[in-house]
This record gives sequence, C-alpha cells and structure tokens, in this order.
Amino acid sequence: MSAKNSNQYDSLYDNYEWFVPSNFNIANACCHRWASSPHEARQAAIYFEDQVGQLTSLSYGQLSERVNKLANGFIRMGVHPQDRIAIALQHSAETAITILAAISVGAIAVPLKAGLSNIDYDKRLVDIVAKIVIVDKHTIGPVTNAIDHNPVLRQSLKQIIGINTDDERVIPWRTLLARQPSQFTTVVATPDTPALLFYPDNTEPLQATVVTHEALIGALPGFVSSQNWFPKKSDIFYTTYDWSTPIGLLGALLPTLYFGRTIVGCPSGRTIPRLFTLLEHYPISNMLASADELRRIASYKDPLNHFDLALRCISCPEQDSSPELNHWVKERFGFTLNHICMPLGFSYIVGESAEKWPSKTGSMGRAIPGHRVAILNEKGDKLEADKVGFLCVHKDNKEDDPDPGLSLHFWQQGRLQELAPLSQNWYNTGIRARLDKEGYFWRDTSNPTI
Repeated sequence: MSAKNSNQYDSLYDNYEWFVPSNFNIANACCHRWASSPHEARQAAIYFEDQVGQLTSLSYGQLSERVNKLANGFIRMGVHPQDRIAIALQHSAETAITILAAISVGAIAVPLKAGLSNIDYDKRLVDIVAKIVIVDKHTIGPVTNAIDHNPVLRQSLKQIIGINTDDERVIPWRTLLARQPSQFTTVVATPDTPALLFYPDNTEPLQATVVTHEALIGALPGFVSSQNWFPKKSDIFYTTYDWSTPIGLLGALLPTLYFGRTIVGCPSGRTIPRLFTLLEHYPISNMLASADELRRIASYKDPLNHFDLALRCISCPEQDSSPELNHWVKERFGFTLNHICMPLGFSYIVGESAEKWPSKTGSMGRAIPGHRVAILNEKGDKLEADKVGFLCVHKDNKEDDPDPGLSLHFWQQGRLQELAPLSQNWYNTGIRARLDKEGYFWRDTSNPTI
C-alpha cells in the first residue's frame, strides 16, 4: 500500500454524509431489486452447505421467488404490517428466506436462537404476541411443548410452519410455498419502521432490541471499511456467525445482499480441512469470524498450505481478540486482522480498516465514519482523553443528521418502548472504555461492561 493511501481516516470521517431514502424496505434493497434485473437475477445470492455437504444454491431471482411465495403465504394467514413473526430455525438458507419474507410483508421478524428450552420459547413467544412461528426438526419439540402448556399462546398464535418436520399441527414449508404465486409487491416502509427484534442472551426481565429498516444503512460504512472496501471485483463473503444472530444478520448477510454479492454459509463446527475446502471452493475473499473460530483454525497442527485461498480480509469482534491472534492472521494470510465493535442496537460504531487507516495494537479502533462516538461519565459529561467512562453514541452525526444505525426503542411486555438516553441524545452502549489523544478507543479490561 502506498504511503498516500495509508491514512485516509480524517478525510473519510469529515466528508461522510448519510443518505436515507424516504421509503426503504430491507427486503427490497437486499433481494427484490436485484431480481428485477435480468442480469442481476442470475447472479448467485446464497450458497449454503448443510452438515452432510448438501448444497442449497440460490440466485437472486430464485431467492426473490421463494421470499415472494412465503410472503404470499403470510398474507393468506392474516399477517398485517408490524405483526411479529417468530423464526426458530437452525442456521440455514431458509433462515434468510424467512426473515426477508417477514420483512417483505411489513411484519417484524423475530429470530429466536435454536437450542432454547420450552420455557425460554414460551416467554419470548408470549412477550412478542407472535402470530406465526417457523420451526424445524431441531426446534419443533420445545416450541410445541411451550404451546401445549400455555393457553395464552394457543390463543394468540395462529399458525406453525415447519421445515422438515412431521406434525399434523404444522403446515409443511414446501407445501405452503408450492401453493403460492411467485409475485408479491413488497410493503412500502418508512426507514424508521421496526423490521427486527433481537433478544439478548440470558436477560431478565425480557427486553428485545428493536431494529428498524434504516439500521441496515447505518451498518454499511462499518461493514465496508472493516472489510477493506467491500465489494471489490469478485468478492464473495462468508461468516462463522449464524445468520439469525444480530452480528450474522446485520453484520454480514444483509450488507452482502445489499451490494448484490454472494454469501456462503454452513453450520458451525465443521472440521478445519472441510472449512478450508469451503473457503477454497467458492472462492471466499472476505470473512467475518469469531475469535474462537480463528483460534480453532490457528491451533490446527497442519497449516493446510496446499489450499489455494482467495481470502483478502478478515474482521473480528475486538472484545475477544488478542495481539497473538493478530500476529497469527498476519503470518498465515498476509494481511492485518480488522477489529470491529458492534454492540446490539448500535451497529458498527468503532473499528479498523487496515486499507484506509492505521491500527493500534490492542485498541478497539476509531469511530466509524457517520457515527459520533464519545466517552461519557455516569452524569452524561464528556470526558477528556484517557479517562475511563462509558462508550456512547449520539443520535445525530456531526452534521446533525440522524444516525440510522442507532436503535432508539426496545420491546417489552408486548409493546414498543422508548430507550432513554444517558444525556442529551447520547446513548450508552454499556461498554467501559477510554479515548486516547489520537482518536483511538480502548476497552477497559478491568471493568469492560456495566
């Protein structure tokens, strides 16, 4: 990299402006608009290999068609805009289809982690007043058990859709789609309309973060910069995160589809040689990975140098990384690991982009262009350099335009509620950190979160 390109941060941050259209639907931006072009419709959208290596391959045209069919099914089941659709699926291509279909009809998609107990599903389904739930063979047991033991759920829940399930109470996914037309007009949404609800792990009382359609726009600068200016020619994306998680969905799947590129998926836990076969076969250029997955690769005794990989960039959440992991990525792949900070409800707010600005080993990185980030104390006062406080994000950028990546509402006890700022439009991530004199944020490892 030439010296003139080694630090463009100030220019990028100072000149960044948000553009949020007056109408914006995530499903249209990530799926249907590409399918409307004969050329783009043929481009690969999703490759997903299951545990036994069976491949689901979807072009943008095929993805849009399946999303439209499921959307028509939802409408026939009586789904209205802002109804909640619960999605309890293991990592799969159907996860992406279902989320996009729910959003297409203007409903709120609520991904629920596979592997929850019947009590956990019960609480969440009651809290969101779910009208429909989609299950698979891994989740049907605890979900139906929750329904059987709760008369409130039996009253509010109108239908169960099952993928590869065998239960007379469940409408089979394939049967439902086969009966529906392949055309659907996506519901028009304003950018601040809720599109997704995410429940954090192990929180009591239950409180879900509300993510609006425009949150995808808010994620784009962080996604692009942390992936060293994705998309470049022939870029193909892969993440180790489940597409139903906040980081897997808003940090990987939706941004990749927004740019009309291909994303590859597979269940977690495959052997390292099989993972490298996947990386080589497609060939994957960009990856968002957990630190645990990178360490699992690093600890594999065979360096697997015979694989011809196209990888050019890896990003990783900063809180779980280490200097040793940074060094290994540099040695093994020949490029710098980019760290990201993406708290639930705040999108990519702090991070690194080795191609555009220098990194500081051990730091969280710098504020992503478009976001106004600062360190505040408990009273909401902005702290000077190197003082530890709370990492906070302002609801407006430096030009006083609203930050589309910021979630300002939460869902609790069956309704939307407004999130209270820490002080004068500054919202608290809950992360303890400090800001140095050069503009780099550092997590307080002695007391990292509230």
